[in-house]
Amino acid sequence: MFTVTDLKQLAYCARLVYYGYCWPGVHLMPTAKMASGRIANVSAEIMEHRRSLRAYGLRQGEREFDVWLESESLNLCGRLDMLIVAPSAEGVELIPVDYKDSLTHERTARRIIPTLWHNWSVQLAAYAILVEQQRSHPVRRGFIYYIPQKRAREVMIDERLRAEVQDGLRAIESMVATEQYPPPTPYRRRCAACEYRRLCNDI
Repeated sequence: MFTVTDLKQLAYCARLVYYGYCWPGVHLMPTAKMASGRIANVSAEIMEHRRSLRAYGLRQGEREFDVWLESESLNLCGRLDMLIVAPSAEGVELIPVDYKDSLTHERTARRIIPTLWHNWSVQLAAYAILVEQQRSHPVRRGFIYYIPQKRAREVMIDERLRAEVQDGLRAIESMVATEQYPPPTPYRRRCAACEYRRLCNDI
């Protein structure tokens, strides 16, 4: 079964997924950044119990943590950091939340906001689709929660993101079945800190 993280990695660089499935003998040592991210996620969950839902624009709602999600029909699974179950005009709203230990930001006309990377939106959309299948309830939006800034950014789960999830699953399935070596990401700055860089001979 493929994972939501696979879809996030595919949207970042397809070779990350290729090496993981087609070169099973390659094992990466956890980096300091990975370890820091795991610690930050645990700390964020502990603090989340004490916080209001104001960061998400909500006054009330129940929070579920480390929610395991899977779909046999999609051949997809993943563990969601938090699911908010909030009252709404339709009865209830399900809102997936993914934590990120990131300090990157961007400037708008009015303010500076945390950066929303596209592969994170794809990841959140995949979680949303799994929540829909598991809870039999539509999901229209989710949030990326930035741990260092204690801020959240809303992501609308639109048809474009849903299609990218489906296309991504088909691409991964084909890649694994054929072991076709994908091209590198066109954004070569991403390669500088990549753990797999030593395996790529064409960058």
